Order: sequence, then C-alpha cells, then structure tokens
Amino acid sequence: MDPATPDRDALVAAAARWVTREPALTVVLTEVARLLTEALGADGCLAFLVENGGDLVLAASHPAPVTAGAPLRLPAGFGIAGRVAAEGTPVALVDDHPRHPRHRELLGLSPGQPVSRLYVPARLAGGPSTAVLALHSRTRREFGRLERDAAQRVADLVGLRAYVAAALTTMREHRDEWDAVVASAVAAQEAERRRVAADLHDGVTQAIASLSFHLSAADVALGDGDVGYVAEQVTAARSLADLALGETRSAITGLHSPVLDDQGLAAGLAAMARGVRGPRIEVDATDFPLPGHVSTSLFRIAQESVQNVVKHAGAGRAVIRLTRHGHMVMLRITDDGTGFDVPGSPGFDVPGSPGSGYGLRTMAERVHLLGGRLRIESRPGAGTTVEVTVPNVC
Repeated sequence: MDPATPDRDALVAAAARWVTREPALTVVLTEVARLLTEALGADGCLAFLVENGGDLVLAASHPAPVTAGAPLRLPAGFGIAGRVAAEGTPVALVDDHPRHPRHRELLGLSPGQPVSRLYVPARLAGGPSTAVLALHSRTRREFGRLERDAAQRVADLVGLRAYVAAALTTMREHRDEWDAVVASAVAAQEAERRRVAADLHDGVTQAIASLSFHLSAADVALGDGDVGYVAEQVTAARSLADLALGETRSAITGLHSPVLDDQGLAAGLAAMARGVRGPRIEVDATDFPLPGHVSTSLFRIAQESVQNVVKHAGAGRAVIRLTRHGHMVMLRITDDGTGFDVPGSPGFDVPGSPGSGYGLRTMAERVHLLGGRLRIESRPGAGTTVEVTVPNVC
C-alpha cells in the first residue's frame, strides 16, 4: 500500500474489528498501533492513555519497546502529546525533538536526532480526549492530510473504546466499594449486638441470678421465722436490683443516647463519661454542628474506646478530646493505662490485643464508613492513644 494514500476504509474496518471484538484494551491499543504503523509506512506508534488528572501514560506500542521498567509517563500538558490531548487537535511535525529521555529511548533516537511525528487525539464527541496515538518516522517525512484523516478516524474509534473501558473500571470500583461498605456496616451491627450481649451477660444476668438466690434464701428464712436474716437477704436483693437497673440503663444508653440527639456530640460525650464506673474520664469537647451520622459514629468510637479503657487498660484517668481543624474533625482518646503492643500498621484487629474482639475492629469499620483515618498508638506501660480524623465534615 502506498503510505501517502492509505486505504482509509480498509484501515478503519480493520481497527473496528479489534475495537469491538477484543475485550482487553491493551491488546486493542497494541493492534491499532500496528495497523497504523503498517498502513502509514511509519517506524512505529506509541499509544498513550489519558488519566483522570490529565497525565499521559504509555499503554501500548508497536513495535514492542526494547527497554524495561515503569511505563513512560508524561505530565498533563507536557510536550506535543500533552497539548494534543488537551486541545483535541491532531498535530504533524517534520522535525520533532522529544525532551523526555525515556521517550527518545523508546523511539530509538540517537542524541540530537530529530524524528517526524503524527499525533492524533482519541476523542469523544463533545468530550475530552481519552488517549493519544503518536506515529513516528526516523526518516524525515511529512504526514499528509489523507494520512492525518485516516489516523484520526481510527483514533476516534479508540477514544470510544477507551472511554467504555474506563467506565467499566469505574463501575467495578464503585461496586467493590459498595460491597465493602455493606460488609463494614453489617460487621459493625453484629459487633454492636455482641457488645450488648456481653454487657447484659456480665452485668444484668449475673445480678438477676444473685437477686433470685437472695430472694429464695429470704423465703426459706421467712418460713423459719428468722426475721433478721430475712431483712439481710432483702437488703442484699435490693442492692442487686439497683445494680441490675443501673446495668440495664447503661446497656440502653449504649444503644441510644438521648443527650446526643438533643444536645449534640460534646454533651453526649460528657454524659457518657459521667456514667463510667472506674477510671476518671475527662471530656474536652467543643460544640459545633456535625452531620448526624458523623456525630453518632464518633460517639460510638469514643464509647468503644472508653469501654476498652475500663475493661482492659487498668487506667486511672482517660481524656476525650473533640476538636475541629478547618473542615476536619478530630476525636482523640488517651489513657494512662498499661498499654499494649500494636503490631504492624495500623494494627486494628490483632488477636490478643485489648478490645480486638469488639472495639478496635469495630472502630476501624466505623472510620472506614466515614472516609476517615484511624491511628492507634500504644506500648506496654505507656498508655494508649486512639485518634480519629474525618475530613470535609464541618
């Protein structure tokens, strides 16, 4: 075929077969680069994909590159290829001097050697370029109008194919993210149920069992006429009843905080801290508006942290701090307890770690749902710090 007068229809038909039938985009780009190289009598063709930020990354070439290493990457707007991608207009150059050393290596150029190039954008109708096809000839030549038109027809087919591939990738990513969110939500719910079940078992159930024992003893003593012993058992039973009531209220508060709903997160944290038996819990919280789901999640994270302090840390004091930095909110819980080793990073769910069954894993899942960051710092004998940062909420 005469390179100056390519059979445009045959070239487009051949490219269309690859574009419509081959599932792998890299294979499509490689075969299109080969077709253009052969039809236009060039030495080769590089196929760049345009990423979301505008950078161009080499996705395929013909002939295959002889160099190894990471793919060639050109910053957005860099050189002729970047301009063609941004403006969506083909460019033909007789004497081109690529500036990128790796680019020159891929083209097989010696120092100072020019190259003739034809850059064509892979365009979408009314949209941006999704790729750039760059033909090159080390023999000085001028790519004519017919060659530019033929290459552009092929490139526009590639543009649609690259757009479809990117859309499918985005859909898969969103599906994977949604699956992860659903899994995290379910896991958080189950962890919450396990926590409530454990609280009821450790507190309410045992108190009621002891209450039943003392009432039975009082019943027996009443039949024997031992009024003094009956009074002792009734007193003990009343104390256990008060304990069971307190434990029940704590469990209810764990499920729902009216103070949080009525007065906000700062007040909810203070109310939660006042109900803690054991270490002294101090709250340093600024009152500022937050979305309801963010307030609830941060409250639960603080609640989980405080429960870990009470059950595992052996601490005498803990501090809850809630602050705002620009559009970011930060929740930090520190204690002076025994601490623990945090293996690896971030070390949220390590068997044997304090709270790994309920607290740390659930915290990580809640933070993931908020799009935030969870950091845990601890070491034996030095206490523990749990820090949550959530961006773009204020």
